[in-house]
Amino acid sequence: MNKVRDALVEVAIIILVGGMIGAVLAVVSNLFVIGVQWFGQQREASDILSLSIGGDSASFSSLVFLWAAAAVVVFLKTSLGISRWAGPADSMYAAHQVNEPLDIKTGMASTLAAFASASGGASVGQYGPIVHFGATMGIWVKRFISSRLSHEIYLGCGVAAAISAGFNAPIAGVVFAHEAVLRHFSVRAIAPITVASVSASALGNQWFPHTTTFEISAVLPPLAEVVPVLVMLAPAFALVAICFMAALRYSAQTAAKMNTSPLLLPFIAATICGLVGVWIPQILGLGISSINEMIAGEFALSLLFTVLVAKLLMTALCIGFGLFGGVFSPSLFIGVAAGAVAGELLILFGFADIASIISVAGMAAVSSAVIGAPVSAVLIILELTQSYEYAVAAMIAVMVCNLLTNRLFGNSFFDRQLLDRGIDLLKGREAIALNQQIVGPFVSQDYIHADPSVTGSELREKMRRRGHTEAYIIKTGGQFLGKVSIYEVIEAADNRINDFIDTRPLTLYSHDSLAEAMVKVSQFVGESLPVVDAETGRLHGSLAEGELFQAVIDVQNQARGLERA
Repeated sequence: MNKVRDALVEVAIIILVGGMIGAVLAVVSNLFVIGVQWFGQQREASDILSLSIGGDSASFSSLVFLWAAAAVVVFLKTSLGISRWAGPADSMYAAHQVNEPLDIKTGMASTLAAFASASGGASVGQYGPIVHFGATMGIWVKRFISSRLSHEIYLGCGVAAAISAGFNAPIAGVVFAHEAVLRHFSVRAIAPITVASVSASALGNQWFPHTTTFEISAVLPPLAEVVPVLVMLAPAFALVAICFMAALRYSAQTAAKMNTSPLLLPFIAATICGLVGVWIPQILGLGISSINEMIAGEFALSLLFTVLVAKLLMTALCIGFGLFGGVFSPSLFIGVAAGAVAGELLILFGFADIASIISVAGMAAVSSAVIGAPVSAVLIILELTQSYEYAVAAMIAVMVCNLLTNRLFGNSFFDRQLLDRGIDLLKGREAIALNQQIVGPFVSQDYIHADPSVTGSELREKMRRRGHTEAYIIKTGGQFLGKVSIYEVIEAADNRINDFIDTRPLTLYSHDSLAEAMVKVSQFVGESLPVVDAETGRLHGSLAEGELFQAVIDVQNQARGLERA
């Protein structure tokens, strides 16, 4: 009976947690898009700073809105004391370890900053910030609900709900949470994540009835005609994705090197993006309507080239210079533009008009390479189009594109962001756990220490009574001087041990990680290693090889337990 009761309680908690997170993300995701679209309409209808240039009237309202957005972003950062905006990369890292949980304030502030940027017309997206908001919401909910579910499951619920609500694609939401963020499957995780994803989609449709975000026709030529073309175009999509990700990194690196106040950088980005937006308004904001128009073939080839290059550069500028936002939506835009360009060129060379499917495949290929979720991208296409043929066609481009970008750039833009911070998720949870755990807590006090004035005979007797073959020599006050073995002690005889000390023994520092310690002791032969405080030079304790190995095994088992829960 106890097992039945516990199982029922766990099911109730799963439904509660998943339903609650799904409901919140359904509201936030839809209100985010509705709010950005409303501000976009106000911007387009505004005639602020309208000037007559060469007989033509041009409205510079985009500049005003972007300056206002930059001001809001700077205000949020300074007033809330945010050192760095948080996004999907932080969600991924938080899911792989427990020592550095997501900061709730930073997560909420980052979502507000992204909303302000997108509402002002910055060339940024909404999905990344909403995904991180979902992860943050999941961690926040865990504070109030006690259960056997680990923190990463709560986090995964929020991520899945964000994707599900954003694309109305609950299956893709479940897969994305596992594929891109958690990066493992477990029975205990799938159930609550599925509840959250389905709840977000169902409640979003119920509370915010509207047409789908992307209008994709399900009419497709025979796959035999489409697949060879997509295989040939996939390297071009990979090149576009790599250029986009490289531009994002270059922009951020350039901003970091500039001798300009970080508070001015968002205004620089706002000014440049606003001026470009005066002449190419399609690149401003989320660009959802432009995506649909490109899929429908309503853009001329020259305009497609223009918006492709401008969107890529302006997104890199905005994000790199502090107008915070997501890269997922811009990658969708850039992918559609690249596919539409390819489709128009094929028509010029006498091929059949398959621009629509190529645009959709380009959207899936480029975005999947940027976020590192090829399966999820294919499922999003499947759920958006309800077409098996569209999904299969997109899958060809997605897989070839991801194969190339993975080899030439990395698993995703978010993985590269973490690598730039010295974090390699590809090494897995165990490696992260070993790098985070320092040796200090594992030191032992079972060692022999002596003053440098002691004689070899005296120290030898002390070592004989304790059964040790090594001793540490320290000053009065605990300063570590060196180490002696039984052989040096015997050689010293009645002389002071000070002249027989090994002053440069292999030493661990109390702040060394277990991973660093394992590398250091790979060539070690002896009884134990001294652990010294790097700042004061005081002896902190000793660590035998067996104790180090046991600490490593314990941490590895804890990481495996988290992954297989």
